[in-house]
Amino acid sequence: MDRTSIIKVITLMVTAFGIGIDFTGALMLVPAIENSFDADITSSQWVLNIYALFFAMTMVAGGRLGDMYGHRRVMIIGLTIFLFSSVLCFVAPGLDYLIGARALQGIGAGCVWPCTLAFGATKVSKPEHRALVMGLILAGVTTGNVFGPMISGAAVNFGDWRLFFLANVVFSCISMATAVLLMERETQHKQGEHIDFAGMGILSFAVLLLLYGLDVGADWGWTSVPLLLLFFVSAVLFILFPRVEKRVKEPLLLPQLMQNREFLITLGLNMFNVSAAFVGLLYFPQYMQKVLGWSVLQSALGLAPLTVLLAVGSIVSGTLYNDFGPKRLLFWGYLCATVGAASIVVMPAGLGYFQILPGMALIGLGATLTVGPSGTAAVCAVKPERAGLVGGLSFMTHLVYGAISVAGATAVMYVTSLSSLRKQLEAAGISMSEADQKVLNGGTLATDSAQAILRHLNPAEVEKVKAAISTAFDSGMNMAFAFATLSVAVGIVLALMLDEQKLHKVEG
Repeated sequence: MDRTSIIKVITLMVTAFGIGIDFTGALMLVPAIENSFDADITSSQWVLNIYALFFAMTMVAGGRLGDMYGHRRVMIIGLTIFLFSSVLCFVAPGLDYLIGARALQGIGAGCVWPCTLAFGATKVSKPEHRALVMGLILAGVTTGNVFGPMISGAAVNFGDWRLFFLANVVFSCISMATAVLLMERETQHKQGEHIDFAGMGILSFAVLLLLYGLDVGADWGWTSVPLLLLFFVSAVLFILFPRVEKRVKEPLLLPQLMQNREFLITLGLNMFNVSAAFVGLLYFPQYMQKVLGWSVLQSALGLAPLTVLLAVGSIVSGTLYNDFGPKRLLFWGYLCATVGAASIVVMPAGLGYFQILPGMALIGLGATLTVGPSGTAAVCAVKPERAGLVGGLSFMTHLVYGAISVAGATAVMYVTSLSSLRKQLEAAGISMSEADQKVLNGGTLATDSAQAILRHLNPAEVEKVKAAISTAFDSGMNMAFAFATLSVAVGIVLALMLDEQKLHKVEG
């Protein structure tokens, strides 16, 4: 690449780095947020899910706005929103306020990310460098994924998890400065474009209802009428979505792409690769903190086999894409991720960190070989002027399914761990109300609610309860990864079905 292209790529990597820090760093804060706001895991998971959902649903609009008005301009607007919402996260007085601020962060990131991808895909000097540039941008994100947990760990060690969002403000300012100073203004844009707000609204509401149903299912009862009605409305909206898409002028799902079997398979490959990685990013740190008793900073270092592989692998997969093609990379990546998720389920309890280490490494390797190639395959399959739209669409499916996976896995985990806790307390001869069991099962023992329950027990009973909670969490985590294993395994089948030659003729 020439000097100008290298400067552009570095600028895009800086922006991607800031986005990557926010995602994994916030995940490490979940136990600290539970303690601060006296919340449980089914509520605190929204810190991840609401961000992923709004990030996903904004990306297609962000990509199309970039195509229409310039990727540089929309990127700077998105960074401004991201910076403002980071300040709101820093001053959040309660969990609901924090979740709202995270939703706004998702909107900002949803404007930044597809424009970053599109700028990299269309502004390099030679088309054959496109896969490498995409890999470098993803390396910027995943390098941020590595440093994010360390920054959040340091924030907690300094005594306040809110300091992490102050760091977000700093990196947002750096990203804005590099974008303004180093990225060239675009003079030609697509004309006559329209944004499918109807499709975005229906799909967003359908996913939001589904996630909320999975969140409250354990409290309402999985067969309760209100919950079934919630799932029914969500299903109706999902069914209504493609009908609406046929009527709008510029749908999210372009007909010429959606009628192509290979492109749909590629979108599926963008979806299922995220399940094990998202579940791992949520539960591995909690396992290290709640079961092994590690600090947030120790947990961040313990997560390195997953995050470092993601960072290094993005560059490697970008260089391998042209040599091996997406089919082989995706097949072996999905196979590694499936074996890794399954290993968490079958590894015997009591091994400590080594119970999760092999699975963590394999999931990281699997994500390395699937995330970049699946996104690159989708973007490279269309004309350059569609790069922003398709980049947003591919990562939209990626994040929406990631949020659904986390919600589904958390629902399975919560039910399993609660059942295990109940059986162990009965075996230990400790009588406890169902409400108290839910409090202990859902959060950490440092919350005010948990401490109030433990004060009614003698020291011997407290130790038995702590052991029971640790075992229950381990059982629940295993079932969460059983869910993830089945999900990721679908990708193996899709990778075998992919026909590369037909894929690259979508808009040839």
